[in-house]
Amino acid sequence: MLKTIIRKEHKNKWEKRAPLTPKAVKTLTEQGLSIELEPCDIRIFPDQDYQAAGAIYPSSPDQAEFVLGIKEPPVGSIKHGQVHLAFSHTIKGQEYNMPLLQKFLDEDATLLDYEPIVDPATGQRTIAFGRYAGIAGAVDSFAVLGEKLAQKELATPLSELKMTHTYGTVENLKQSLEQFDLSQGEPIRALVVGTGKVGKGSIEVCEWLGLPKVSAKDFLAGNLPEGSFYAVLSSRHINRRKDGGEFSMKEFVAKGSELYESTFDQVLGKFNILLQTPYWEEMYPKHLTKERMQQFKDKLPLVIGDISCDINGSLECTTKASDSDNPAFTYNVDTGDSQDGISWQGVTVMSIDNLPCELPIDASNDFSKALTTYAPQIMQMDLSKPFAECGLPKDLADAVIVYKGQLTPNYEYLKEYLS
Repeated sequence: MLKTIIRKEHKNKWEKRAPLTPKAVKTLTEQGLSIELEPCDIRIFPDQDYQAAGAIYPSSPDQAEFVLGIKEPPVGSIKHGQVHLAFSHTIKGQEYNMPLLQKFLDEDATLLDYEPIVDPATGQRTIAFGRYAGIAGAVDSFAVLGEKLAQKELATPLSELKMTHTYGTVENLKQSLEQFDLSQGEPIRALVVGTGKVGKGSIEVCEWLGLPKVSAKDFLAGNLPEGSFYAVLSSRHINRRKDGGEFSMKEFVAKGSELYESTFDQVLGKFNILLQTPYWEEMYPKHLTKERMQQFKDKLPLVIGDISCDINGSLECTTKASDSDNPAFTYNVDTGDSQDGISWQGVTVMSIDNLPCELPIDASNDFSKALTTYAPQIMQMDLSKPFAECGLPKDLADAVIVYKGQLTPNYEYLKEYLS
């Protein structure tokens, strides 16, 4: 049984989430498992609650064999032979985290990532914060829009909307949003792109705000009300086959830009706030290139909530990540420059890259429920055996990026990024 610890998070002051709650620790300790805890003064659950639940406290990750976290661990914290579970942000070959990946190789350590853990039957991720990213990203984006409209003295109830973290819990947030009447003041015309867990979280916010829904068919046809509304589009609505053939989601996912191109220019001018939620990779079409934004600059939305936060990705106005202290910047279409803050000199972008941190209690509770099933299986893995015989079930084995200092077969493509 691997000696296991919950480490403290190091990313920033907003990272208050925990991979396991005190309730989950109590469940595991009652099963005879031992969980240690590194002291942390910003974790959403007090250290004393973990101690009361049976955690060994205080402890240090330096002596642990299995280290549980949320965000990627500091490079210098990886010890020889350790197992780490975290959102490592290495799967796409992210340049800024290649030193972290190299450290796992150098230390003969093992890295598991939450992102590839999926239900074998459905292919859907089983442990994620998607809903909370969607909720927080939508609320923060609407708050930015409210402030931007207020700068021009354009009346909107959204000027009273606060950032997500001020509400504490989803229930408090929902109750507050349901008091808004967006039939008053400037029309709020929201477009949500994406129907996954993140997109559904953003849709919840639109519904709590009482925005009437316009169907995708009516939105694309331009059959829009004069007042406020929201619409939801998926990839099939804003991409087309280059040869004019019929759209196939399976083919789009597999081939991307090889066969498809964006038609996003055809929906510009119909909305004043965009909530962008889908997963994106370089192989897929871009919707707002610098050239397209210059060509259609009079039709661009006032605010873009890039909830997926793909820097220089599908939306090239997302030039950087923002944070909860400084949630937005404004991209000048003419110069290509970005200026912190909200301004009418361009498109204002909300691109906070750790949105679920703004709802740490709810996010941690949901995450912990799923992890409580997986943690014991990882604790029991046999590191003395080859990877194929270490005892992990397939869903967890598929999430192992590095095993004892070697890239596993599914992730050997990362060698080119390391070099």
